[in-house]
Amino acid sequence: MPSKRYRQSPSRPTRRPIPPIEVAIGDRFPLTIKKLGINGQGIGYFKHKVCFVPQTIPGEIIVAEVTAVHEKYLEAKIHRLKKASPDRVSPKDDYAGLAGGFELEHLAYQRQLAFKRQVVLDSLAKFKPFGYQHYQVRPTIAAPHPYGYRNKAQFQIRRIDGKIVAGLYRANSHEVIDMVTCAVQMPATMLVMRQLVQWIQELQIPVYDEESNSGIIKTIAIRESRSTGEIQVTFITNSRKLPHKRLLLDKIQTELPAVRSVIQNFNPGDTP
Repeated sequence: MPSKRYRQSPSRPTRRPIPPIEVAIGDRFPLTIKKLGINGQGIGYFKHKVCFVPQTIPGEIIVAEVTAVHEKYLEAKIHRLKKASPDRVSPKDDYAGLAGGFELEHLAYQRQLAFKRQVVLDSLAKFKPFGYQHYQVRPTIAAPHPYGYRNKAQFQIRRIDGKIVAGLYRANSHEVIDMVTCAVQMPATMLVMRQLVQWIQELQIPVYDEESNSGIIKTIAIRESRSTGEIQVTFITNSRKLPHKRLLLDKIQTELPAVRSVIQNFNPGDTP
């Protein structure tokens, strides 16, 4: 029998591993935002590496400035906005992009609703619950009034440079940002909050200090009834003792007649 002839296939060239990208904090580069992440931050790609940039919108072109370098991804901020999206709007709050909870205020409201629906669709596609292909995910229902609707405000109380402030934490930190106004809150909740802060300052009631776990007032929560306008105030404290309690209550009763109940919630330690 004639011997079989075997053809040797040509050897494929060996792929060289892609060298790691050398990126440092402060580096800048052009970046096109492709989509939004689940937390509302824009996502672009630099040298095949994911880059998260808050306060950006898909389709925008920016000059990004690196703020953190991780093994698999980068974090950055906008150094310069080269091409803005038509869906970009001016936030009503000065601290949008600083305090947590304002991640999408730069995005037109209808686009916010579409984004929230897309998060649900993406989650279904990722986790694949039984029969998810047949789910009907309807458009997100819009709030009748996207501003001035929140009837609960819960702000941290701290002393900054000798001044008592009430506000929310800076994103990914425990630094409190003083919030004099807040566009999404019902106006009365903010008025009561500012008045209470003023009295705490005047009466020199100690406020909480996280580093030393000392001080007394940690948080103030205010709830307003949408139907009656009645308000409930809760002081969350690090101690059962609340100096000048009687005087504070007298001021509330006399000058804030809408406040119908006051609660002290004793919650010691480094919890909110």
